[in-house]
Amino acid sequence: MIIRSLELANFRKFREPLRIDGFTDGLNVVVEPNETGKSTLLEALRAAFFIRHSAKTELVRSYVPIGDDVAPRVAVEFTLRGQPWSVEKQFMKSTSVRLTGNGSRKESDAAEEALQELLGFERGNNRGSDPETRGPLGMLWVEQMSALAVESPNRIVRDTVRGVLEAEVGAVTGGRRFDAIRSNVEAAYGALRTPATGKSRGELAAAEARLASATDARQRAEAVFREYEQALGDLENARARLRIVERDLADPETVEERRRLEADQKLAETASLRVATAEAQHGRAEELAKAAASRLERLDVAETRKATAAQTVETARAAKSEAQVAVDAAAAGEGLQRSALDVARTELRAKEKALSEARDRARRFAAAAGARRAIDARQTLSELEAREHLLKDESALALPDGTLDELLRLERNELAALARFEAGSVKVEVELAGAAELRVDGQPSDATSVDVLTATRFQIGDAGSVTVRPPQGSGRSMEADLAAAREELKGRLEALGVTSHAAAIARDERASSAKRELVTLRAQIAAACPGDPTIGLAPGADALRAFAADVGESVDISEPPDDDLNAKEDAVTKAKLAEVAASATHDDGRTALAKAESVLAAATADLSAATREDEAAKSNLLTVLGDSDRADLESAALELQRDRAAKLDLRDQAREGAKAFDLDAIKRRLDNMDRAATRAGQERLDLTGRIASLEATVQREGKAGPAGQVAEAREEEIAATAARDRLRQEADTLELLRRTLGEAADGASRTFLAPVTRRAARYVERLLPGCGLSFDEGLGLTGVTRAGVDESCGDLSRGTQEQLAILTRLAFADLLLEDGAPISLILDDPLVYSDDARLETMTEILQEAAQRMQVILLTCRTKAFRHVDGNRITLA
Repeated sequence: MIIRSLELANFRKFREPLRIDGFTDGLNVVVEPNETGKSTLLEALRAAFFIRHSAKTELVRSYVPIGDDVAPRVAVEFTLRGQPWSVEKQFMKSTSVRLTGNGSRKESDAAEEALQELLGFERGNNRGSDPETRGPLGMLWVEQMSALAVESPNRIVRDTVRGVLEAEVGAVTGGRRFDAIRSNVEAAYGALRTPATGKSRGELAAAEARLASATDARQRAEAVFREYEQALGDLENARARLRIVERDLADPETVEERRRLEADQKLAETASLRVATAEAQHGRAEELAKAAASRLERLDVAETRKATAAQTVETARAAKSEAQVAVDAAAAGEGLQRSALDVARTELRAKEKALSEARDRARRFAAAAGARRAIDARQTLSELEAREHLLKDESALALPDGTLDELLRLERNELAALARFEAGSVKVEVELAGAAELRVDGQPSDATSVDVLTATRFQIGDAGSVTVRPPQGSGRSMEADLAAAREELKGRLEALGVTSHAAAIARDERASSAKRELVTLRAQIAAACPGDPTIGLAPGADALRAFAADVGESVDISEPPDDDLNAKEDAVTKAKLAEVAASATHDDGRTALAKAESVLAAATADLSAATREDEAAKSNLLTVLGDSDRADLESAALELQRDRAAKLDLRDQAREGAKAFDLDAIKRRLDNMDRAATRAGQERLDLTGRIASLEATVQREGKAGPAGQVAEAREEEIAATAARDRLRQEADTLELLRRTLGEAADGASRTFLAPVTRRAARYVERLLPGCGLSFDEGLGLTGVTRAGVDESCGDLSRGTQEQLAILTRLAFADLLLEDGAPISLILDDPLVYSDDARLETMTEILQEAAQRMQVILLTCRTKAFRHVDGNRITLA
């Protein structure tokens, strides 16, 4: 299976449409910083293939970007068995799915079922936590941290692998007990979750709904914090990455490693030269022995050997003269190159000094400008603090809890007393004509309206009198109740300093508004005092006031320096490049001198050997001519045989010495370092442009103060999470599945372990030579054997566990390829705990695996994978 493109919109952090093309059949590497969405890409692929479009689960709701009400959409184009396919899904709103390929197009449930059949997986519970139903791709698409533990393959992969191996091992595993397992799990699981879809029910569903509501509230509260902080975070991350890249470019460890590798390369080449010389000397000794044997047979061979030896001496003498001339020339060239290197280094020091002085001037100007900004910020802080004092005074007017309810109660008591008073009294309204005098019960009165509670006599001048008698049951008590209610309400209002219940409400609302504004204002005060590390100013209002008091109200800001830092940095870079070139040229000259000296040494040895051979030939010829005793000739031949044996020992020793160095491996390491340096340089250019863009964005957006009730929302979410987790723990009766599996798996598939072990061992042997493997009946790796000691996987280091988990997945992928299953390997942030040597071995294995299947690496570790050859994809 080959993924060709991925397109998503409104999917988690990717609110705007994003399309990623350019995936190839082999190795694809996506290198991006943290929180740029690499893991989201893998989650989108899983959603496109494994999650049904109609699902409304918590997982599917998490696809919606925080704070938005949109429909997530994912589209994937892929190739399977040479046939192009595409699948498109939309979730939550106007849900849809479309599967296109092989001359047909299917939609809705028909498309979901066809996709399951095409890729060999089963319908799961839609929660994203059912690996047993995902088939081969579920095992080979590995998210972050999942590869840190060695796990057994899922049920579909186990069944497929057993099917592939049946012909090889001659065994078939039955499935009756596995049906019993599923039946028991359904019975235990149905109490709190529906068996068919895995949907929560009862108290668990209510707890999850509460958590979803609390999560939505918390996300809305946190949304206001993100936009500007995201820009600042991205800018800081980009700057941090630029610093890392620049540090990597000037990493002294890398320089030291290169020096060591170059030294090892020279030693390896010298060892190889020694082997060649020893082999030549051994060859010559063997020829001498053969010549000694032949002298016993023919005298004319001895004469020929004498002539040949004389010629060899002349030839070796001429070769030595030529080698001496070459050494002299190489020495002269090395001296000139050393002088050029000294000049380049002097120039580099001068450029670096000029750049350092320019940076010092820039730092001084930046410090003065920072002090000026601090003074301006102190003035802004004073204005905000003055407003804070006013808000404190106003918020202090808040009424105690229950006061408004008490006033409302007193006001209602007054109205009730007034109603009783009016119902039990008689209101008499009087209109007088002329200068007539009104007397009430004999007392003068100028009232125009009188409330009568008892029999009352009204006398109007001399015209007569009227007695008013109210209904029975009324009395002075109602008047007293009304007066008491009014006095109690009046006393409480005067104590609170308000005129009415409505005025109290207005005052309390003003105080509450002042409290809320005070929270926002204090956040603004905190935002107005962010600190400035360039001038040693710590965050906070106290630090700002202390700094402003120290520097005073005026800061002399001189004209900004006119130094062109970029030009000076470019000059330093050019000087460095010139120094590196001169150093490389000098190193080459030294190498040439060493080679010339090696040739001279070999020529000297050849001349010495030729001279000895000539003398031996003359001596031998004299012996053959002057003494016909065969015993003397045989003795001389035996001595030459011993010499040949000694030369053979010297040759073998030289070969053993050469085995300590792997010249090809050293050259590969140097090549990887060169490629890493080139890519780091390009990354530095890209990050520089990215930083400029983010700085412009930050300057444009300005300052923004966060507000909201984030703390309360988080507390509610924590409480809801605790309630949900408690219910989920009660629902996790899957221990029954574990026990049932233990009973049903007895004697299940031991016959399959040998072929699986054999296939996995060819990968592990490269990483851990001489290491044996052991698998359980579920085809899961349980342990390793090294030097006769058995080690459980859980006892291995996390790096070794992660490496074994990836290698066993590759072994199962090879088995599945034999069955024609859809295979695609995706690793999210892999090999985080691997050392340099194992990381290089693992990347070589992955590059080889990419020749058989598509491999996609999602990583944030630029340096670790810089040497890897593959198709590189960006999320720009």
